[in-house]
Amino acid sequence: MIILNPQPREGYLKSSGYKIHYLQWGGSGPKLVFIHSMGVDAHSLDMLSEALQGEYQILALDILDHGDSDTPKDVVSLEEHAEIMRDCYRQLGFEPNVLVGHSVGGMMGMILAAKHPDEFNGLALVDIAPFELTGRPTRPPPPNFFCDENEARDYFRQRYPGFTPEAVENRVKHALVKNEKGKLVLKPTGAAIRSSLAVDLWPYVERIKTPTLMVLGGESTLVTEDTLKRMEKVVPKLNIVTVEEATHMVPQDKPEEFETQIRAFLKDLKI
Repeated sequence: MIILNPQPREGYLKSSGYKIHYLQWGGSGPKLVFIHSMGVDAHSLDMLSEALQGEYQILALDILDHGDSDTPKDVVSLEEHAEIMRDCYRQLGFEPNVLVGHSVGGMMGMILAAKHPDEFNGLALVDIAPFELTGRPTRPPPPNFFCDENEARDYFRQRYPGFTPEAVENRVKHALVKNEKGKLVLKPTGAAIRSSLAVDLWPYVERIKTPTLMVLGGESTLVTEDTLKRMEKVVPKLNIVTVEEATHMVPQDKPEEFETQIRAFLKDLKI
């Protein structure tokens, strides 16, 4: 496929007093909104954006306390956070859209699809469903700084063992910044918003009428069988697929397989 513009247009929007960073990929056709998972940023979905641009209009957003968006000083509830994302895509005229939400991005997608169904042609939930936040293992904090890009590259390979080499290089390119001492450090990865994730999402899920795709990682244990059975009962237009040998980070572990599932979903929507 010919890439019309290999680089997205980058910019910032103001919403609820926060500065939100976004990427907009050129093209025509239906509108897609991408919201990434915890710990990464909008650039983490660059491979999918590059593959689909030209066929779709694509907007990828950095959530708060990630990438180049602001870090809130006060607690922001998950619903408020979702509404900030909504305000951003509405500012750019990205509705109706198909929202592709990875992990916390999918949590926000569930809320928005329940509250504003007319704004969505479809909803793709990437390895996410309502789950209990408590009791889940925590990872050790990242290093305070990296001596060079090679040290950072080793960190990303260890932190995300399923990532393709291209996904690792994406993190080296976009996830780092130099601090005031000239040291390479990670951009914000969500510590300020983690406490707001403990939300019962079932009341939202039970209101979803939008055609919905769930893309699960075959190696992920986040979404349980009991949860899948309940999802199938309450979401009337639900399709569940599994990408084998992928962890929770499906788009970065298996980008080609992930693209295949998203393309099939978009084709079935007939938008």
